[in-house]
Amino acid sequence: MSNQILEFSIGLLAVLSFLLGLFSILKNPKSLTVKFWFLLCLAIGLWATGLFFLIGSDTSSEGVYFSKILHAAAAFIPIFFLHFIWSFTHQARSKKNIVLISLGYFLALFFLALSFTDKIVAGSSPKLGFSSWVDAGSWYPLFIVYFWAYVLLAIYWIYVAYSSNDGIIKQKTFYLLLGSLVLSLGGGSNFLPQTLGIYPYGDFIVWLYPIIVTYGIFVDEIKFKIKF
Repeated sequence: MSNQILEFSIGLLAVLSFLLGLFSILKNPKSLTVKFWFLLCLAIGLWATGLFFLIGSDTSSEGVYFSKILHAAAAFIPIFFLHFIWSFTHQARSKKNIVLISLGYFLALFFLALSFTDKIVAGSSPKLGFSSWVDAGSWYPLFIVYFWAYVLLAIYWIYVAYSSNDGIIKQKTFYLLLGSLVLSLGGGSNFLPQTLGIYPYGDFIVWLYPIIVTYGIFVDEIKFKIKF
């Protein structure tokens, strides 16, 4: 039963990511920040699509195929996430940050290529009630380090922006910070089955991420307000 609920949650994430990404780019196609948000939504949507079909896989060959797709998409999530945040906080043009962004795109392409080898996806086997789940390859720890390094750096910059601003910018960054915690705690748990043998409970809530962040981006333009 829990796997069915998880599959529904991940399917919902895929649909919401694609729809809200499209909504955002159509609402403000000239904004560079929104363009990076759109790219991040596409990456998350493709990752969620791969994970959705992985959960429903019955054979090892299917599991390997969909594991490769979701890891190829996941390779771009950290760098799109950081670039989106730095664009929002006007930090993307810093010389030091340009180096980190360039390195991030190189690593994304590097891990994209590795996703289709046994260095990342070594196979697929039953785990924690799933008929098929990814077996981590020998280079999987490096992928995890890359993922968390860029995600945590992005969250740090959101926190800095939240702490140093007020008014509407503080309100926007609050939702970005809240959504980012959902993404990291939720989506980040997806690494646990293949590394520590722990069920990815965080995936139950990760569908909230695109809703929270999209609301935060356009909070000053949306008539419906959330009050605390």
